[in-house]
Amino acid sequence: MQAAEVEEILAEYGIEAQEYTPVVNALRKKPQAWLDFMMKFELGLEKPDPRRALHSALTIAVAYVLGGAVPLLPYVFFPRAREALVASVVVTLLALLIFGYAKGRFTDNKPFSSAFQTAFIGAIASATAFGLAKAIHP
Repeated sequence: MQAAEVEEILAEYGIEAQEYTPVVNALRKKPQAWLDFMMKFELGLEKPDPRRALHSALTIAVAYVLGGAVPLLPYVFFPRAREALVASVVVTLLALLIFGYAKGRFTDNKPFSSAFQTAFIGAIASATAFGLAKAIHP
């Protein structure tokens, strides 16, 4: 076990060696408490709340359906596949720009940079998928 890491973490909080030694010794005797301590204070990770699982699953499902609907909606409104494809590309790129901008705002990154990065990655992924589909079924 990495006792030195625990000592270092506690020392960062101004706790003296004679004060943290009993804590380190107590944690050594309780492996689960040791693991929980290291997860939280060294790695910055928290145990997930099991009550949030359903909420998280529903959020992901709704986002997946809405995100998947964006490129498909033009096919509902345009009678010819070629027109729908062009509209789908335009609408999807706009959506990626908007989502990328929002992501940049929420993550304190440069919104325009985030928007173009998201759109670029989405365009590369879409072009790759389209190319593979054409190669498999010419």
